Amino acid sequence: MRLTRCLLLVSVWASQLSQACADNLDFSTTVVVVGSGERPAAEKVAPAVLTEEIARRTGLKWTVTDQWPKQAKSIIALCVKSAPPAWKAHIPAEAIESRALQQAEGFSIRVQPPSVNEPPTVFVIGSDPRGVLFGAGKLLRSLEWGPGRATLPGEFRADLSPDVPLRGHQLGYRARANSWDAWSPAAFDQHIRELVIFGANAVENIPFQDTDRSVLMPVSRDEMNLAMARICARYDVDYWAWVPVEFKLPDAEKQQAFLKQQEEFYRGCQRLDGIFVPGGDPGDNGARELMPYLQEMGVLLQKYHPRARIWVSLQNFSTRDVDEFYRYLGDEEPLWLAGVVMGPSSPPLASTRARLPKNYRLRWYPDITHTVRCQYEVPWFDPAFGVTLGREPVNPRPVDYTAIYRNGYRFTDGFISYSDGIHDDFNKNLWSQLGWEPDRDPRDIAIDYARFFFRPDLAVPAADALFALETNWRGSLAVNGSVDGVLLQWQRLENEILAGYRDWRFDMHVMRAYYDAYTRHRLLYETDLEKQALAALGEAPRSGVGPALKQAREILNRATTQPIHQEWYDKLDALAESLFNDIGYQTRMTRYHASGTERGVVMDFVNYPLNNRWWLEDEFDRIGKLGDHAKELKRIDEICHWQHPSEGSFYDNLGDVGHSPRIPKLLYMADAMRLEDELPSPTQRWMDLQRRNARLAWHTYLSRPPKMTYVGLDLQARYTVRLFGQRTSPLRIDGLSAKLIRRGETYDQVQEQEFAVPVEALADGRLELTWDQLDEKELNWRNRHYVSEVWVIKHARQ
Repeated sequence: MRLTRCLLLVSVWASQLSQACADNLDFSTTVVVVGSGERPAAEKVAPAVLTEEIARRTGLKWTVTDQWPKQAKSIIALCVKSAPPAWKAHIPAEAIESRALQQAEGFSIRVQPPSVNEPPTVFVIGSDPRGVLFGAGKLLRSLEWGPGRATLPGEFRADLSPDVPLRGHQLGYRARANSWDAWSPAAFDQHIRELVIFGANAVENIPFQDTDRSVLMPVSRDEMNLAMARICARYDVDYWAWVPVEFKLPDAEKQQAFLKQQEEFYRGCQRLDGIFVPGGDPGDNGARELMPYLQEMGVLLQKYHPRARIWVSLQNFSTRDVDEFYRYLGDEEPLWLAGVVMGPSSPPLASTRARLPKNYRLRWYPDITHTVRCQYEVPWFDPAFGVTLGREPVNPRPVDYTAIYRNGYRFTDGFISYSDGIHDDFNKNLWSQLGWEPDRDPRDIAIDYARFFFRPDLAVPAADALFALETNWRGSLAVNGSVDGVLLQWQRLENEILAGYRDWRFDMHVMRAYYDAYTRHRLLYETDLEKQALAALGEAPRSGVGPALKQAREILNRATTQPIHQEWYDKLDALAESLFNDIGYQTRMTRYHASGTERGVVMDFVNYPLNNRWWLEDEFDRIGKLGDHAKELKRIDEICHWQHPSEGSFYDNLGDVGHSPRIPKLLYMADAMRLEDELPSPTQRWMDLQRRNARLAWHTYLSRPPKMTYVGLDLQARYTVRLFGQRTSPLRIDGLSAKLIRRGETYDQVQEQEFAVPVEALADGRLELTWDQLDEKELNWRNRHYVSEVWVIKHARQ
């Protein structure tokens, strides 16, 4: 009987252990065990990161000791493989043998289920001190937590080492940023910690460029420049500086003054690992003048930081300058130069890697912060978003940026991303994780992000909601009925999260969901108001010009006198206020002291007209001054039939994804990058806040439209091609150079141009329009040729 009872107890105990291994293990009361004595920075800070972040989310107070506890309900043990602690006998051999520990920054995590003598234990073993810290970050991203609780699946394990050695992000403390200029050193410390938790190992500051002082800055730039160095030293994170040479070389006086400024910075920095000098954007020096000065900078840098090196980009370099740069490398073989940075307007990654000598490294400087007028634009961004959200909105892009990363990472030794604020926070963490596992499903990364920053039980629906925000930007906003559903997703999440832990990142993405839905409903409403106004205007021959103009004005003005969804606007306003107070996010120029209208001030543009109201009102003023009834009616007829000047005509608004039926479109970045020469995406002008004498169609354009094909033309009619564009358009009709027959008015940089369609081109009832490639290298991109609107207009044959 006694033996039977013993066997029964053992069976029950074994069953409980098996269940505990399969289920989540409780780490609510935990002792964190570390090595004794002095430890390197990353290993030393790892337990603080663990205990402080879990306390922030759960209220739990984990204790830290360097002695293996004799009694504990659960244990988390941290150590470096190459410096085993006194309690090394407790470490499972299998954890030490992990292949991940053979590479720098790698780590192994093993969960040991409870036994008769030991509580549940998690071992985090790093290949080096950084590996311990990154392992602690992985553990934090994997824990299930809530008020007063923290659990981990019994079967959890991880063996990871980074795919690329450099994984960083630019956090420039300057007035131009849309948030960081309001931060204290403590805020930067927390943010850098969070980047490290997601696998980043470098931060790039902007210590000199931009002399404007933000009224929001709690400390001077000089003080923050050094504080960031100390923070990076604390976490063993590489500290970089972005240092453009903005004066024309050679200039002995300016060169020496700038070197003196740099020396003060170098001397005071506790840590400095790299200096990145952009060859352009800003900067306007050729390689022949720039490289000798960079040598002086490199010598000075290494006087104070012997292991640091200079990096340079070839941004905006001419072909001659690119050749001169590689000639310099071949002739001089500079040891002060670490490598080349590929950024916006640089030669491509593949060709740069092919030409760059193997002893120099290649760093990516990807723009993961902007949506338009940038390195990686949102393909076919709806113009309604272009004039409201603009260039720096909250912009999670998991699908597109994963495609971008996978398209180029094999050529590089890593990256430090280009960023101007917090709005791209998800993208930073996505990119950091891809630097470890380039083939990882971005949805898994989004789940990690939502688990850590939002709440574990909401991680899966919140990850899908992040993906949904990117989907809001695919295609025409007017017909994207899922936008309202995306808002509903975020509203449900917000209702769940109201009473608990709430991170500013959650509010930021909720704000985007409201903004998108508000913008869509305004677009539909204001589009309908314009239709009503034009219908009223068309009654001018019967009601009189004056009354028709008055009624049309009144209808258009309902956008402001009778706005829709005021409750959504009020919610946006409250979120903007909260985000400014919580994290310094500057979504308005005056109220929140933003540095410029392209710097994330989405609340200043939230009610920007989404129809042609301003242009129409200006045209109404012009009509009122004509003084000739026939001319008044003629102009009214042109306005009313702008898109449909005659029966049987064709119209395309070339940059509007919803109104360009003859333009083929690629809406996913992976496709758009592969076929950008054949099927380019449009560019969006920046209209700014002032009232513009411009139709919305002129906000977007194609520099060289792809072939446009028209079928079903009337063989008995005559046709002309009319367009609005900048500079004389190099149009071809059925392959032949088109004859310009008329120039019309110029409105806000675009001019009306009309071309004759040869009779012989109509023989098959089909037309093809193409455009020659112009040599415009010497022109700023804003001044180059583009086309906004195209008509093929049917006329009666004379």
